[in-house]
Amino acid sequence: MIEPELFSFHPPLNKHTYVKKCWDKLLVDVGEYGLTHSITVVLPDTLFVPDYIGNVFSENDQYYMVKSVTLSSLIDPGFVTSFVKNGKVYAVSLNTHFEIEDRITITNNNLLQMSLIPSSCQNICLPAKDSRITLDLKELKFNSKYYQRIKECFQRFKEKFNLLVCWEPNDDDVCSSSIASYFDKNGFVCHECNPRLAKKTKYNVTIPTDNNVALLDNWLSYFCLDIDLDDKAHSVLLDEKLTKLNSHDVGQVTQLVWTGFFNNDKVKRLLEKFREFIEKQGRSYWLSVHLEPFSNSLYACTHKTILLNLDDNHFVSRCIKCKKS
Repeated sequence: MIEPELFSFHPPLNKHTYVKKCWDKLLVDVGEYGLTHSITVVLPDTLFVPDYIGNVFSENDQYYMVKSVTLSSLIDPGFVTSFVKNGKVYAVSLNTHFEIEDRITITNNNLLQMSLIPSSCQNICLPAKDSRITLDLKELKFNSKYYQRIKECFQRFKEKFNLLVCWEPNDDDVCSSSIASYFDKNGFVCHECNPRLAKKTKYNVTIPTDNNVALLDNWLSYFCLDIDLDDKAHSVLLDEKLTKLNSHDVGQVTQLVWTGFFNNDKVKRLLEKFREFIEKQGRSYWLSVHLEPFSNSLYACTHKTILLNLDDNHFVSRCIKCKKS
């Protein structure tokens, strides 16, 4: 057997872009980010983290893993009337792999998005673009021929999904756990999940200033990966070294990592808490917030790093794919 020419397979080209944004624009853009799997915050010169930061995701921020969910159950009149019409449903299929398995999400505007493998796309018999189907759940009318057509196609589709699900009701007096009760009463296995927080602190660290955003963003990558940057390794930071002119020595750097299921409203809440933290603490240095999306999400999203500082200059770093030459 002839061995494949592995050296001919080139990795995709990516590059980082850095955009300066005002605070209001930053919060508006967060609304387009999509679902976030983990949030990493780096706080230089910080030893004690106040409770309003550590408890920003409280016991009311639980989400649920629902097993063996069918497409038909997501357009059931009971589900649509109770949850889609009265709030925002968020969901992502769990452990589904890109381009080799069927995947679904429900995003901010109650849009059901499906990415199907070719055989599934043919079996479902619905109009698709690049094997993707988008359905606006809030616009469904149960007595229409359009709905009956979709219902028949979904009933024919036998694939089942394990979903991470959460619901934000329009009425604050309504409990968000109602969606878990609904799935449980309809025979689905449903488990409650909560965001997890991990904290670590490193001592006697040299940090870059925020004058060189590219250098700072690259330094953050090494820091979060636990790579020690001694004198010999400084040259790998974009061919620059940390000098007295572009760095500070601090007593400690604290890292907070939340893992879970975060919609954009929760990300906004976190950013607002850290803005409050900057103002209250009278901080001298920047802080960073890194958002990592679900790897199997369908909407256009990349990981992003947000840098906040006292000068009200906010930079967003995002990784994008380069066009082939």
